[in-house]
Amino acid sequence: MKITDVILHKVVVPMRPSAVHSEGVEDKLCAPDPVTGRSLNFWEFPKWIVELVADNGLVGLGEPRRGDLYAPLCAYAEQIIGKTLQELPVGNLPLPHGDDYESYIIYEAYEMAWLDLLGKHLGVPVHHLLGGKKIDRVPIDFWMGRGTPEDTARRAQMGLEMGFRGLKMKCELGDPIAERVAAVREVAPDFSIVLDPNERFVDLDGARAVARSLERFDRVIFESPVPQDRLDWYVELRSQIPQSIALHLTSINDLLPALRLEAADHYNLLGPLKQFVDWATLTRTAGCATWRGTGMDLGVRDMSSVHAAAAAGCELPSDIIGHLLREDDLVAEPIAFADGSLIVPDAPGLGVELDRVALERYRVSLAENELAVDGGRRAATVGI
Repeated sequence: MKITDVILHKVVVPMRPSAVHSEGVEDKLCAPDPVTGRSLNFWEFPKWIVELVADNGLVGLGEPRRGDLYAPLCAYAEQIIGKTLQELPVGNLPLPHGDDYESYIIYEAYEMAWLDLLGKHLGVPVHHLLGGKKIDRVPIDFWMGRGTPEDTARRAQMGLEMGFRGLKMKCELGDPIAERVAAVREVAPDFSIVLDPNERFVDLDGARAVARSLERFDRVIFESPVPQDRLDWYVELRSQIPQSIALHLTSINDLLPALRLEAADHYNLLGPLKQFVDWATLTRTAGCATWRGTGMDLGVRDMSSVHAAAAAGCELPSDIIGHLLREDDLVAEPIAFADGSLIVPDAPGLGVELDRVALERYRVSLAENELAVDGGRRAATVGI
C-alpha cells in the first residue's frame, strides 16, 4: 500500500446557538493562531479535514485542531505522498514532530489519517493499533463556557436530560463561581464538576479564595487553576484545598516533572494518538487518573479521541463533545452515545465516514495568502 494523494478540506462549522457562553459574555477561549498570529473566538477559526489516499482505493481521514494551517498541512502532504506501508511505522511517522503543541498539531492529523487508513487496510479498529481497548465506553462531561448561574442551571438541566453525569465549565477569578456550582447541584445533585479557568485564578491567593467559596460542595475539580509553569504552586495548593487538581499538559517534558513533584491529582492530556496512550499509561501507573483533552472538534477528531481514550483506559470523563455542540460533525453517522459515555466502535479504522453534503455546506474558500502556497499548485486538490 502506497500513499498517492492528500486532499485537504477547509471548513468553518459554527457552534450551536447558546452552546458556549451566556449572553453578553465575551471570551475567545483561544490563544492566537500558532501559524498566523490571528486572534479570534475559537469557533471562528477554520477546521480542516485531511484525506489520505492510497493506491488500493482506501482513504484515511484526519482532522487537526483549529487554525490557519494550510501551509504546514501542504508541507507535510508533500513529505508523505509516495510513502509505502513499510515506510510509515505506527507511532513514529517520518514527518517532523516534537512533543510541543505547535510542532505536533499537524503531525497528529496525518497520524490519525494513517491509522484510519491502516486500520481499514488490515480490517482492525484504530484502538487495536494503539494497543487494544481497555474500556468499551468512554465517559464524557457536558460542557459550557462562562456564564450566569441561571444559564448554568439551564445547561446542567439540558445535560442531565441528555444522559450526562457531569459538567465542565469555563470560568475566571471574579465570576460567580460558587453560585454557578450551586445552580448545577440544584438541578443535578449527582453531577461531578470540573472548573477550568485556563490558569486565570491568577495566583495562590486567588485559587484559595475560590476553594474556600466551594467548601460545601464535593466532587469538584480545578483544572489548571494557576499558571502551569509554577508547579511549586500546584504542590502547595494540593496540601491546602479540598478540591482535586488537574493539570492540562501537551508534552512529556512537562508531564514528567509534574509527576515527580506530585503536583496534581489528575491529568488532562493532549498529544498525537500513540504518544497520548503512552503518556496516559505512564500517568495511570503513577497513580493519577487521566482524561483525553480536545478542542471542540468535529466528528473525525472526536472519534480518534474515543479510540485513544479507550486504548489508554481513561478513568475520568473526557471533554470529547465538540461533535455535539457544533452545528454539524461532518460525519455520516454520529458517534454513539449512551448513559454519559461514547461507545467505542470495533469497525475497521476510525469507524466514521465523511458526510459529503455537510462537507460542502461548511466548506470555505482558501484565503489569498493560502492560495500563494506552492504557487497555488495544490489549490485544485482542496476544491476551492
